[in-house]
Amino acid sequence: MVLLSNFCPECGNKLISPNAEICPGCGVRLRGSTEKSPGLAALCGLLFTGMGQVYNGDVSRGFLILGGAVIGGAFFIIPGLAVAIYGIYDAYTTAKRMNAGEIPYRETSALHMFLFLIAWVFGVVAFLILTLLVTAVLVAALYSL
Repeated sequence: MVLLSNFCPECGNKLISPNAEICPGCGVRLRGSTEKSPGLAALCGLLFTGMGQVYNGDVSRGFLILGGAVIGGAFFIIPGLAVAIYGIYDAYTTAKRMNAGEIPYRETSALHMFLFLIAWVFGVVAFLILTLLVTAVLVAALYSL
């Protein structure tokens, strides 16, 4: 494939400038930080379940992964781990697919990542408090027998 700097590689329209960042014809981003780091996406997902999806620009999917891991982990450990591992894999492959142009690029929002992290921490704290309360009730019920 021959790349001509004055034409869009996607639609072939003539660009206003060889330094154009967005094609006026099809709107595709030509320059800028359009590369996602698959390794960083996977690392985010490893450290905070669902954060890799948020890094890739899909906040709702991040919350779905987080919710699936929490619900799966609340009942049995293995399903929660399976969802968390799938989240890491999904974040990695989504970043690779964005870089390859197979799926639309989504910007990373630092604000969304920060808000997701706050929600993640509050969720973990709430889960631990709920676990302690349930344990206390069960222990009190056992001792009252």
